[in-house]
Amino acid sequence: MARLLGMAPCHGAFFCSMTFPHQCNSKYHHRPTMASQYLLICVVFASTIYLTIAFLDGPSRLSPHRRITSDVHNTHLRSLSVSTDEDSHQLDDVIHPNDLGNKVRFRSRVAYCGTPFCGWQLQPHRTTIQGEIEKALYRRYNRRIAVVGAGRTDAGVHARGQAIHFDLFQEEVPFPSVMPNATESKRNSISADFCNELQYSMNRMLRLEIRLFQLQLAPYLMTTKGQTPQDESNGEEQQDHSVLPRLRLWHAIQSSTSKWYSYRFTLGPTLFDPMERFTRTHFVHRPSFAPSSGPPYEITTEDIARLKSILGLYVGTHDFKAFGGQLEQNEKRAGRKINTIRTIHKVELVNESREESHLGFIGEEGNYRIDFLIEGALYKMIRNMVGTAIQVWLGNMEQTQLIELLQIDQSGVKSRKSNPCKPAPPEGLTLECVYYDDLF
Repeated sequence: MARLLGMAPCHGAFFCSMTFPHQCNSKYHHRPTMASQYLLICVVFASTIYLTIAFLDGPSRLSPHRRITSDVHNTHLRSLSVSTDEDSHQLDDVIHPNDLGNKVRFRSRVAYCGTPFCGWQLQPHRTTIQGEIEKALYRRYNRRIAVVGAGRTDAGVHARGQAIHFDLFQEEVPFPSVMPNATESKRNSISADFCNELQYSMNRMLRLEIRLFQLQLAPYLMTTKGQTPQDESNGEEQQDHSVLPRLRLWHAIQSSTSKWYSYRFTLGPTLFDPMERFTRTHFVHRPSFAPSSGPPYEITTEDIARLKSILGLYVGTHDFKAFGGQLEQNEKRAGRKINTIRTIHKVELVNESREESHLGFIGEEGNYRIDFLIEGALYKMIRNMVGTAIQVWLGNMEQTQLIELLQIDQSGVKSRKSNPCKPAPPEGLTLECVYYDDLF
């Protein structure tokens, strides 16, 4: 107890004599006085007050690296708009001419292994990819810098070509944000050294599961998006429908044209390669029409052709209300209806199996990958699509029922509960690339 209170040995004996006088054998033993008892009460009372304040005001006493989580929870999370998409739309990139020199926007690609993270988006007291990148920027610039990602991946989902952007103040970069008469290539060459140094510094501070690459200065865009030509005098549309383009900063979400997702799985007897246990899902491959007992069911070319035809039902524009997660909850919080109409440009089933393993003893039979080229996805939409297609292929759900789920809901009675299939596990899903008009 004396060591705990930081006292000398005699003071320890003095404390012992005040509390347990009949058990103290120290030579410093004496009867406690009123002053010593009053001093002990004051020490205990002050300690209790200090511990209470530290508990209630804990985040402010944390180190800067840990305090960022509390700062994000108290400020940024309250400003996040309700988003049911894996891409949240924030219209904040319109540039006023007077604001051209105030901030400099950068963009970058991000690759990450999503296994140890609780998804992309910031969450209080949880480790996320967005949170880790913002922590690194906080260490670099000693302030919170918001990072916007093109896709909000779920926990356990990976990415190879995620796209992000963030803004720095003009005084934080060694070159002007506005370069008169400078082409895009010249702007990139001027900022190349700074971007390479920033990318190297960020990767040194980030966990090994997250890598930044192709960090560069974001371009300016001239666009007429979101404008309606109107006559200011009477509010009616002009006859020539001429709209003056506006200057916009490049935006990771709004500037994207499409996304490429892939889902890796195996239909073999087991997942042979344990190195793929976090990047590939093993589906039970015995269809409902196969005997329940006997040797493992051999996948035939007809089975694969049938799976391809089922996946082909997703191509086109459909209503994916029965494939989106947490739609009702997010609609209540947003106070508006959410558009669930999505366009799937391409769905392709790729055979990743090899006739002979490159190691000679680890089999790769039954390894496949599904590629989705889409404009945008609802929350858990890709995983629900894969899980539903597999259940239809196994015979646990009728193909006609899948077609009905994809039809545009005019009555408004369709919901996620209309689809009895569970989403596919997250480890097989990867955001391969986010596409833009320029070569980024």
